[in-house]
Amino acid sequence: MPSRQHESVKNILNKAVQPLKDKGRIPEIHHMRHLLELGTFFYLLPWGVHHKQIKIKIKGSMFTQINADLLVPSDADKEKVLLYFHGGGYTIGSVNSHRSLVGKIAKKAGIIALLPDYRKAPENPFPAALEDAYSCYCSLLDRGKAPENIIFAGDSAGGGLAFSLALKLKDLGEPLPGAIIGLSPWVDLTGSGESVIKNADKDPLIDLQKMRYWASMYASHENLESPYVSALYGNFENFPPSLIQVSKDEMLYDDGLRLYEKINRQSHNAHIQTWDGLIHWWHLFQKLIPEANEAVELIVDFIKEIYQKKSML
Repeated sequence: MPSRQHESVKNILNKAVQPLKDKGRIPEIHHMRHLLELGTFFYLLPWGVHHKQIKIKIKGSMFTQINADLLVPSDADKEKVLLYFHGGGYTIGSVNSHRSLVGKIAKKAGIIALLPDYRKAPENPFPAALEDAYSCYCSLLDRGKAPENIIFAGDSAGGGLAFSLALKLKDLGEPLPGAIIGLSPWVDLTGSGESVIKNADKDPLIDLQKMRYWASMYASHENLESPYVSALYGNFENFPPSLIQVSKDEMLYDDGLRLYEKINRQSHNAHIQTWDGLIHWWHLFQKLIPEANEAVELIVDFIKEIYQKKSML
């Protein structure tokens, strides 16, 4: 049963978004971006985590660069990296909205984290986000980080981006990361999962109208069933170990479940952790609700287990 703190957050969010749902309106993208920045403004980095903004040059471009946060806990093993892609439907979200959560994971896991501010739709539709993600991974390799010591992670659209990046690397014959973590990953932009309809009234932060709008803005002219847009449609043979966390009350529950089942059929190394009654993006409220802290602890356990197995080989 969800905690009292979770239910309080859910009620506040429901009251905030219900007028828009009743009118069938989708807020302007720039308004949503500002609201998210404002809502996470006081989510500070954990004590002892140092923050440095760096520039990542986009491969294949002479001039394009993106900003990224390098988060370094004071006692971190700097050879091990969490490459984390923030969520937000490929249209909202930033390093600011996710810095606190990613810093917490990095500190507890004792590793550093790279959190890129990848380009977003509608200004920069597909393949911009994937190009940025690929460039960030290549930059880590160029800095001498071993592929097996890099873990991809992301929430919602960022989770989908993490899996799509790994599929692209596999197709290119390039080294894969040590593991992948998807927190309520959005991996099917066609919206074909049953939970998209079943849980439509249970999830205040996401709805079908928004999902279709975001998907069309991001994919642009690309086929929604392309694995680089919707990772669920990829081939997961010889895929890295994967962890998926999802709530059964989320619209994206079936995205996470079907992804887990497909990876397990083809590579036999996927793990899924489920909760009952939680809203989408519950991880982002780790300052407020205990379920988010529980999820973070399980993420850290998975990361440590991955590195422990690597060290024994």
